Amino acid sequence: MHTVEQPNKKELVPDSFMSYLVHGAHFTDKEEYPIIPATFVSPVTPKKIMPFSKAISYRGDLHDTFIGFYSPDDTFERVRRNPKRYLPFFQRTAGIIGLDFSIHSDMPVVKQKSQINDNLSLTYYYGSQGIPIIPNLRCGIDELLPEFLSAIPCNKLVAIGTHGFVHQTQEQCEWYCFIETFCKTLQPKGIVVYGSLRNRMFDDLKSRYPFFFYDPWISQRAKEVRRYGN
Repeated sequence: MHTVEQPNKKELVPDSFMSYLVHGAHFTDKEEYPIIPATFVSPVTPKKIMPFSKAISYRGDLHDTFIGFYSPDDTFERVRRNPKRYLPFFQRTAGIIGLDFSIHSDMPVVKQKSQINDNLSLTYYYGSQGIPIIPNLRCGIDELLPEFLSAIPCNKLVAIGTHGFVHQTQEQCEWYCFIETFCKTLQPKGIVVYGSLRNRMFDDLKSRYPFFFYDPWISQRAKEVRRYGN
């Protein structure tokens, strides 16, 4: 009788693509992005938002502070490389704004999809570990938007980062179209904005949906310097 040998645990294929990040997730139909459950999303808006690059070396209390990733990718690439390492740190905070690895419309489409998947997978992972999250909305070309939005729960808080992206008229128009689209689709409970939307073209959106604005960290520091200098 032929006996089938059981594989030794040491011989199992390593989880090189970190499938544990999306353990228990449901996925979108085509690209299989992990869907963020509504139960993961914070029911309250942040009191404060601090960039990961500043928070990771901050020695004060972060229990009332959400951690955001609106900064150059290299300042939080280490989170993608070793997500488990930073779990205890995030557990000491009020929660996180979803990951924001860059997605630009001039990237190869496959790279845009990869970045979308990483952002959603890491956000899902930390939410599954009991950390309150606010999904960050960042997409590339218009064709990718419908499926991306299908991974985001409706009638919940969402977040966007506009700092440095709304100076030119073309950028403002693109942001208007993006916000209008996701608002119609998701009907969000509130939109957390790290940055501003000062152009009058956004007034119509502001009258129809609840926006919550937060000064970028660099602007907060500049205000403190001016205050102390007077």
